Amino acid sequence: MKDLLEKEQGYALLITLIILLVFSILGISLMTMTMNGTAKNEIRQDITRSTDLSTKGIELITNQINTDLIKYLGVNGKTREEFIFQLERVLDEYACSNPEKIELSGETGSSEMCVQEYANTIDASGEENPLRKLVTFNSAGLSGNSTQNLISKVEIGAALAPEVLKYAIGTNIDLSDGLQPGEGNLLLHGGSDIQGDMKVDGNIVTSSYGYAFLGQDRWIPSIAPSAIPLTGANSARLVLGKGAYTFSQANNYASHINTSDFTKGGYSRKTNIQDLFRSGYSPEVVSRNPNESPIMISEQKPNFEYNGSQAGVTRLTLDEDRIVLNKKMETSKIFLNHNYTERVCIRYSWIWCAEYGYRTVSGENGTYTFNGTNSFRQAATKGNAVMANTNTTFKNGFYVEGNLSIGNNSTSYDSTQYSKVTLDGPIFVNGDLTIQGADLSSNALIYVNGEVTIEYSRINGKSLAQNKIGSLIILSKGNIKISNNSVNSNDPSYIKGFFFSEKDFEMYGVGSNMKIDGGISARRIVLNAIRGRASNSNFSGAYRIPNRNDYFEGLNGQQSANSRLQVIYDTEIISTYSNLKQQEPIIYTVDPPTEVERSN
Repeated sequence: MKDLLEKEQGYALLITLIILLVFSILGISLMTMTMNGTAKNEIRQDITRSTDLSTKGIELITNQINTDLIKYLGVNGKTREEFIFQLERVLDEYACSNPEKIELSGETGSSEMCVQEYANTIDASGEENPLRKLVTFNSAGLSGNSTQNLISKVEIGAALAPEVLKYAIGTNIDLSDGLQPGEGNLLLHGGSDIQGDMKVDGNIVTSSYGYAFLGQDRWIPSIAPSAIPLTGANSARLVLGKGAYTFSQANNYASHINTSDFTKGGYSRKTNIQDLFRSGYSPEVVSRNPNESPIMISEQKPNFEYNGSQAGVTRLTLDEDRIVLNKKMETSKIFLNHNYTERVCIRYSWIWCAEYGYRTVSGENGTYTFNGTNSFRQAATKGNAVMANTNTTFKNGFYVEGNLSIGNNSTSYDSTQYSKVTLDGPIFVNGDLTIQGADLSSNALIYVNGEVTIEYSRINGKSLAQNKIGSLIILSKGNIKISNNSVNSNDPSYIKGFFFSEKDFEMYGVGSNMKIDGGISARRIVLNAIRGRASNSNFSGAYRIPNRNDYFEGLNGQQSANSRLQVIYDTEIISTYSNLKQQEPIIYTVDPPTEVERSN
């Protein structure tokens, strides 16, 4: 019995020792694992922090450079040459070869960032833009034992294009002068075609009736408008600020387009955007916060305007007919004036003139007509200007104190009767712009302080180098109206251009037949359209305006016919705008930094 107890006590001791050993091993293993886990967590935390610091470093240096450029430009801007010099100077200041680098320090670590290299940006056609640089940044984030290097390529420099140029159709609300009647609204009456994205800050209102003034307000049966995606896109997109409405026929057209409240008066609000458009041709409503960039029009005037007495200005003195013919003056700034004969009294007899004579004097006002082939570095006039049967280029701009007229003022629907005009360069018109009776080939950016009227014309893009095609870009403070182009014709008048108005834009494709390859942006946009034929004589299936000889395609025919008003977004318009802006003498704004590539 004693031996048995001794054996049991020995086994108990052995078991106890074994248990203690096992738990000791497990404890040590657990402690080791915990310590390793803690170390790994710290390493991962260091990597995360260092990566975050390197990212913040990129944000810091790009924002700092952009702030430096904005301060440098100030309110009045700088010349192209000054801006390019300053842009490169700032980038050199932050170069990696500079021993004084930007540093970012905090509780979790620090980062050091610099400009590794930069080069002029290159557009899709291979053309360089010295006003914008593709900058390669290097940012090293340090936290604990981890260092993360981030390489980021960012575009920095002069503004490329305003937000309004990114849409086929765009309406804008500007509350600086109060909310105007109908401001921000897009009204689509009848079967227009819009290919590309749309931005509507206000309401969108559509109807299956086109409108024309034919003795009185006439609402012509049509079909709903069509929203068509650009090539390669699944659908057109619509950024909508307020509501969507439909209606049949308005009692009074003028009151209708000035309406701001569509909750009454025969309008029907729709929650499904498909109800506003032709079946199968509706846009996708998307949420977006557009980067609104104002277009300065009046502010451009001092950059174009000058007089004949300023230093560095050459006077071009013309005859009394004020015709500018075959002038090539590409090295200096030109100011237009003219000589004319003035009758004067040379001998008095008591209270009346006994003998008259004549003298030659110089004048600056009047109308200057451009004919033939002309090429200027820069030109200005205190009078009006007419472009007729001419090919004229202004490399750095043309200033017109009065009105600018392009074409021969023909009211014919036959384009062979129009004046052939080729126009190239930036222009500022302090008065109104009228394009009438013009067969225009254009690569021009025109600022207009007054109103714009385009009728009885066709407008093509000017052929440029490297198979590029120019455009007509009009930025106006006043209303823009386009009508009476290809009236009753089955072939549309083609207009390659982009039109922006601080007020209203109105265009007709009912009797007229219009196709815009570009885009439209305004405070309020009204498009009036039908599909198919229009004529002053009857045809099979036609709808006739009561008591008039005005006939339009009937509803059945419109289902498969082309629209008489088409707006197709020009994907090259931003590039065209940027190239024309480069020719301007003053740079006002810079774009926010745009990252195009990132790598560790």
